[in-house]
Amino acid sequence: MPNKMTIKLLLRHFLNTLAFVNVSITKKFFFFSAGTLFWLVATSAVGLVMIFRLGAETAKLVDVITPEQKVLNSCARELGSASIAMHKISVAGSTEEINEHFHLGKSRLEDCRLFLITLLTGGLIKDYSRSTDELYDEFTVVSIEDPAKRKIIEQAISNIRSAEGLLNEFVNSRNRSGAMTGELREQLSQCDAITQNTVGVLNKLSVGLSKEWGSVSDIIKNKSRIALLLISLTFITGATLSIIFGYLIAQNIVKPIRAIISRFKAFSARDLEFAREIEVISKDEIGELAEQYNRFLNAFKVVTSFKRVIEEDENVEDIYLRLGTIITGELAFQKCTIYEISTYNNVIKPVYPPGADIAELHCNADMLLNSDLCRVKRTGHSVSSMECDGICKYFKGKQENMHFCIPILIAGKVGGVVQIIAGTKDAASSELMRRLSEAREYISEAQPVLGTKTIMRAFKEFSIKDALTDLYNRRFLEETADNVVSGILRRATRLALLMCDLDFFKEVNDRHGHDVGDVVLKETAACVKRCVRSSDLVIRFGGEEFLVLLMDIETDYSIAIAEKIRIAVEQNKIHTTGGFIQKTISIGISEFPSDTQGFWEAIKFADVALYKAKETGRNKAVRFTSDMWTDKRF
Repeated sequence: MPNKMTIKLLLRHFLNTLAFVNVSITKKFFFFSAGTLFWLVATSAVGLVMIFRLGAETAKLVDVITPEQKVLNSCARELGSASIAMHKISVAGSTEEINEHFHLGKSRLEDCRLFLITLLTGGLIKDYSRSTDELYDEFTVVSIEDPAKRKIIEQAISNIRSAEGLLNEFVNSRNRSGAMTGELREQLSQCDAITQNTVGVLNKLSVGLSKEWGSVSDIIKNKSRIALLLISLTFITGATLSIIFGYLIAQNIVKPIRAIISRFKAFSARDLEFAREIEVISKDEIGELAEQYNRFLNAFKVVTSFKRVIEEDENVEDIYLRLGTIITGELAFQKCTIYEISTYNNVIKPVYPPGADIAELHCNADMLLNSDLCRVKRTGHSVSSMECDGICKYFKGKQENMHFCIPILIAGKVGGVVQIIAGTKDAASSELMRRLSEAREYISEAQPVLGTKTIMRAFKEFSIKDALTDLYNRRFLEETADNVVSGILRRATRLALLMCDLDFFKEVNDRHGHDVGDVVLKETAACVKRCVRSSDLVIRFGGEEFLVLLMDIETDYSIAIAEKIRIAVEQNKIHTTGGFIQKTISIGISEFPSDTQGFWEAIKFADVALYKAKETGRNKAVRFTSDMWTDKRF
């Protein structure tokens, strides 16, 4: 005899089998769904079978019995109308009245005969008024197959034809005699007898159809009850089994998940004593979830350690180096490039790997001069070629590579971009997604530290913009000169340099004061900016000197731009408290690299041309020529 422990184990094994404990969660739900689907199909099948059977009986009721009753009722009505017409003929006082009732009776008998013929052959019946053409009813009848019914209808058709013949004879005799005679009364009696006999036969047939209608209705009701009972039993059985299996499967899943949730709550509370690793006791998805939690906990510890380390780093360059090394080393990505975006000049530059060559970058070099070309910088969102191939037109990497660009947010703005390169063979793999997720965690942890250290670095640097004119200053030129030169050389275009100097500006300060002098400088700066393109650079070079860099200019087109600036400044009226002031400006022009291969030497040549303009009368633009500079040294 089995003991209680054995029975309990057998029962538990049986329940575990019902709950699919030893299979994956996917298979659990698959089996559960398959069982539920089976009972749904069974319920639907029972319902469909009963619907088809009910449909057959209902079709007999709707398509056969009801149309036949309509025909018989219409025929009885038409025969009655024909009989009335004959009686009206017998009392009519004029030929016109006789003919009128004759045609009415004849049409009624004809309609009745045609209705009965259609009932024998099957077809469409239209019941409408002969006098007004109003359509009373329109329906289709099925030909009668029952020999007894066909015999009755054929007899009725024969009677109607006899009545039609008697009607013709009766009218002819009535028109000849002019008054009712015994013979006419005999004919009228014969016609009444035929009509009454036919109506009686049709009524008898109609009563039979009514009984048949009642019998079919009873069959439909009984089958409906049976159908409802079978569908209910099938549904209740399926629902009961689904609830039992669902409860067992849910219990099998919920219990271990609750344990995991309790660990997450402890983790959220930063209670690391309780947020310890979970013991993995199964190989299904629950076990996998426990493994992933353990990985997450370990990753959290690593990332937390990373943040503590970078907080103690000396500068942002050290943080970039550490972050890039982790992405390419620990996370094993093919390549990583970190770009820093300047908040001053809208320029983006690579900061990792250190000393990166422009030719080795995966982004078009044009983006280095204008960070707005960067999709990540514009939108503040991550960009992935895996989600949309060719999403960034400035990415120039190999086709077999994917790129993931993740923003570094500093003070709510994009202060940098981490570009990660991976092979397309790893596309959408879970391992790739895991490594990307970890990379985002590192970037997220680095963001506040980078923000703090970037602000500290900014405080140490001088401003690159002139506070009075809002133009870039000389420091900005020194920082961006290399990028400007590399862009011009790469595109094989020209850079025009216009050194502009206000004529007799000292007189303004001496005569009107420094406040008016400041207004003149601001107005002149705005006037110069209006004369050039947004892609060109206007720099306050010093005092009343302005340097204009015309990017990608055509040969000697710089002279036309310089004249445009000169005329605009000359015609500009600067309003003061005592009226207005008009100033002139002298401009020296040089071009890089046509005049020289050195950028700073080109600035010097523009300055030389400026002095030439001053010497020859001011308020003019002078193009540098080689004879203006005889010293071979710079």
